[in-house]
Amino acid sequence: MQPLLLNNATWSIGLLPAWGGRIAHLRAEGLDVLLPINAEAFDPLDWPRAGAYPLMPYSNRIRNAHLHFSGRDYPLPAHPAAQPHTLHGVTHTVPWQVLEQSEQQVTIACEYQGGHWPWPFRAEQRYLLDRQRLSIELVLINLGDSPMPAGLGLHPYFQRHPGLKVQYRVGREWQIDDQYLATGATREVTQAQLIDADDVQAMAHYQSGWDGQLQLDYPSGRLCLNASLPLSHLVAFAPARSPYLCLEPVSHLADAFNQPPDSWAQNGTLELAPGQHLEATLDLSWQRR
Repeated sequence: MQPLLLNNATWSIGLLPAWGGRIAHLRAEGLDVLLPINAEAFDPLDWPRAGAYPLMPYSNRIRNAHLHFSGRDYPLPAHPAAQPHTLHGVTHTVPWQVLEQSEQQVTIACEYQGGHWPWPFRAEQRYLLDRQRLSIELVLINLGDSPMPAGLGLHPYFQRHPGLKVQYRVGREWQIDDQYLATGATREVTQAQLIDADDVQAMAHYQSGWDGQLQLDYPSGRLCLNASLPLSHLVAFAPARSPYLCLEPVSHLADAFNQPPDSWAQNGTLELAPGQHLEATLDLSWQRR
């Protein structure tokens, strides 16, 4: 499928709205920041491990595909790759529509009402190029008639270039089990987190207290990502020998929605009243060396 393109002197971004609102490629002065999507077809249950996609109305897993919220139980479809759990919401599996498009800006949206989520909702993504800056806005709207748990985020596959080094700061590391679910145990983090793409093997980190700043240093330049609230959690994931690093700005912990309300401030669960919006912005800037 031919991607929808936005270009300026710094950035080239290709979007695939019909493929779950994905970013097909992102280049800064010709450098592939994201591993490009080269697939010929799209399978919504076995998506390309490349590009980037939106995480709405939640990120990561819901344990045993069972949601307990506000005194009610909701069975959800388990994902084949994460049995018996769900995986990464639903917006990245359904087609999006183009609402607005100009040379430097595009808005895409989707509305969902189906078996994967008990509430109807609307999701939007807005992309804006402004010289060295790329702005991505994520919006989630509850279209139902009762409050729903809500979260959002972005799942990028940063290409692992030789010499790439990543730096960021968080306040807490969550211990996870072999199902990629938090055990409840945590440790405080005081030092900056450093990832050397030449040395890192397999990794899986669930972290919170993130200040929203992510710095990726390449031999040719520096990419700075600035994420707004509520994106206070970060997932850092890479399988062994993968050509990518997943550095995912998200609003909440895996399975956060099943946790009691007195833990929501720590795990990032948010509640949207009928008609209420949840929004976040990610600004990416590029500096040449």
